[in-house]
Amino acid sequence: MSRKQVDHDYTLRSMSNLMGERWKKVSDGGERSLIKAPSSASICSQGASAGASGAPAASSSTNTGDLERAARKQFQQDVTPGFVYVLAVFSALGGFLFGYDTGVISGAMLMLKREMELSALWQEVLISSTVAAAALSALLGGFLNGLFGRRVCILLASFFFTVGGIVLSSAPGKEVLLAGRLIVGVGLGIASMTVPVYTAEASPPHLRGQLVTVNTLFITGGQFTASLIDGAFSYMHRNGWRYMLGLSVVPAVIQFMGFLFLPESPRWLIQRGLTQKARRVLSQIRGHQNIDEEYDSIKNSIEEEEKDSGGGEGGVTLSVRKAWL
Repeated sequence: MSRKQVDHDYTLRSMSNLMGERWKKVSDGGERSLIKAPSSASICSQGASAGASGAPAASSSTNTGDLERAARKQFQQDVTPGFVYVLAVFSALGGFLFGYDTGVISGAMLMLKREMELSALWQEVLISSTVAAAALSALLGGFLNGLFGRRVCILLASFFFTVGGIVLSSAPGKEVLLAGRLIVGVGLGIASMTVPVYTAEASPPHLRGQLVTVNTLFITGGQFTASLIDGAFSYMHRNGWRYMLGLSVVPAVIQFMGFLFLPESPRWLIQRGLTQKARRVLSQIRGHQNIDEEYDSIKNSIEEEEKDSGGGEGGVTLSVRKAWL
């Protein structure tokens, strides 16, 4: 074998090994790639045929360059569509409202106790009622998510946020204030259980952790915004607290309107047997990427969970397990 032929085979083998390692890394990380490494045998056969036909050594560099350009082009096409980030931002508005509604009361209470002459007991009740209602409604979050879906639950939470904000901003007395705080608390509980689940199920595997943490970022952003709003309206001698508590309606309405057009979680659709709709949603979320591998992965995961729950200990039936997913 000539030295040119040896160099030719060595170059092609190195390219095959590099692409094979890339494919293995992506597969092991749970991500999807449309690039498969060509087998060593096929590359060797191509090299042998090229050598037998008397191709010059320059063809080796040409073939290698073509492979590199094809790989680079495929990697550039396999990008995350912007629609995924739209889903994450709109769902994270629930986290923003969580931070805002729990933080804004601290500034509003300074004005409320003076204007309504609230006792220490009433101040404690108004502050803690929202957290208590959120804790109780969060207990039902799993059941509601499994029964109605993630999208409907977020719409329901946005509705509670909107109604609660309107009641708080127009409350004539402390009793109505308490009712408004309880309504907002129900929305907080539902949103806190639903938003991370929806974001995780709609995100591609390689961005799932990053996009789920957007909800936490929005919670702190809501608390910071609440402090700014408290400071801005604290100079009003009367009714400044109405603006503080009522401005939560704005992000709630934005989230509600956005989720009227956003899709349901593909995982929940597959759980409900709506396979065709699930495939359409996955295609919409993933853009022009191939969804077959991700669809099969979700379906197999659900089947494994159902199989485990059907034979699990403690007499947990499959129907009960499905209801709390």
